[in-house]
Amino acid sequence: MNDLSVDLLIAMTQHRPRAAFALLALAFALGACNSSAEGPPVPGGVTAVSGNNQFAVVSTPASNPLVVLVNDQNGSPLPSTPVSWTVTSGGGSVADTTSTTDASGYATMTYTAGTRAGAATVVATVGQLWSTSFTIYIEAP
Repeated sequence: MNDLSVDLLIAMTQHRPRAAFALLALAFALGACNSSAEGPPVPGGVTAVSGNNQFAVVSTPASNPLVVLVNDQNGSPLPSTPVSWTVTSGGGSVADTTSTTDASGYATMTYTAGTRAGAATVVATVGQLWSTSFTIYIEAP
């Protein structure tokens, strides 16, 4: 080994603890930047609360409203969130195609039975990702 190689090896060995400490400090700083700033709440799910499996007479509104609970990504109720409602089978109609959750995360909708006896399905969708369905049994008068 020549003198230049020995000098270079000694210099690298002497600065290694400082370099390791600097990298560790940088890692903690970057981690702190990302962990303290949480984004806005987003829908994390929707659940049918009441109104499922009820009966309605042909061409009349169901006795009970369809009710869903919308939760955020942490499982907390999510207020002011739009919920889309669609009759996917069996006919009938909903009072509106959209409702908005209240301060407790609940949204409601009224279903009116179609002109034929059978079963209807209504789907509530949140954020084009989360959905739940309701079945309403339609009886002849």
